[in-house]
Amino acid sequence: MSEQERPHQLDPDAYRSLVEGVPAILYIDEVDDLSSNRYTSPQVVELLGFTPDEWSGDPDLWLRQLHPEDRAGAMAAHRRSNETGERFFAEYRLLARDGRVVWLRDEAALVRDEAERPLYWRGVMQDVTEQKQAEEQLRWSLDVLRRTVQQRRDLAQRLEGAQEQERRRIAADIHDDSIQVMSAVDMRLQMLARLGSGADTAKELGEIQGIVHASIERLRHLLFELRPLALDREGLAVALRQYLQHTAESSGWTWDVVDQLDREPPPDLRAIVYRIAQEAISNANKHAHPSHVQVVLAGDATGISVAVRDDGQGFDTAAALQPQPGHLGLATMVERAELTGGQCRLVSTLGDGTTVEAWVPLDAETSRPEATQPTSQG
Repeated sequence: MSEQERPHQLDPDAYRSLVEGVPAILYIDEVDDLSSNRYTSPQVVELLGFTPDEWSGDPDLWLRQLHPEDRAGAMAAHRRSNETGERFFAEYRLLARDGRVVWLRDEAALVRDEAERPLYWRGVMQDVTEQKQAEEQLRWSLDVLRRTVQQRRDLAQRLEGAQEQERRRIAADIHDDSIQVMSAVDMRLQMLARLGSGADTAKELGEIQGIVHASIERLRHLLFELRPLALDREGLAVALRQYLQHTAESSGWTWDVVDQLDREPPPDLRAIVYRIAQEAISNANKHAHPSHVQVVLAGDATGISVAVRDDGQGFDTAAALQPQPGHLGLATMVERAELTGGQCRLVSTLGDGTTVEAWVPLDAETSRPEATQPTSQG
């Protein structure tokens, strides 16, 4: 026989020192259906509470101590290796003598003679209990984190919904009450002016009428900022056209809306897309100094996308995404989209305009590829 066939013929003291110094159970099993144990190292006592003689003398001990949930998988791997001669590998739980549950990583290789005849299985069982416990703790922590993130998202969506509902109520009150009353006052002032009551009275009436006109305009502007009635009555594209026209009037830039939607989004989603576009238009108006702003609306079975493009001066997106004192800046758009499970992307080229692209899912569970990081060029 070769030396490979006779590991027991090595110097006994050296071999014992080697085997007992390994922090694992070393074993040798016969090549048969039962894989009867020929040798088990002394570490089995410390790890499982059984003596080597008990382990070698009872062919069914390993099977009896297998955790019920792991028995089928470990036995299947065992049979497969015996049938094919391929390397054995399995991770499973064993019940120690004192009832402890011990996770083991069990690996064994088939040793053959020079004629390639199988001789025995030589294996090692390592205690991986701490590693498995750490993995379980990590899975638990990740699960808690996912639930926490989802709870935060749900809360933010409820708050957003409540805020939109309150905006809708206030906007309706302003339109149906305050603006109507102010318009009625304006009509009465016009009537008094036509009746004529002297130059001084006419002048005073004119001044009052100017104040009323200014108040009506401020109220209409407030309506746009709160929630335009067109968003609920006429749809997303119409509401954005009105907001663009209103915003561009005092600045002089031109605008257009490309509406590629085949149907109107649901009310909640409509409000989110409108707010993102509104923020992008407002930022372009305040900071970009554009000559033209374009809004593109598109959608499919999974969600709605909006793109706001301007030909203004551009900016550093990394700085713009940081919340600034007194306002949230462009970060608001990103957060609005992400709270729905969507995404928002900003691309800006210094001196050559800015594009804000956002996508929000029709279903909060719809997934999309991870958003590309905002980029600045130039």
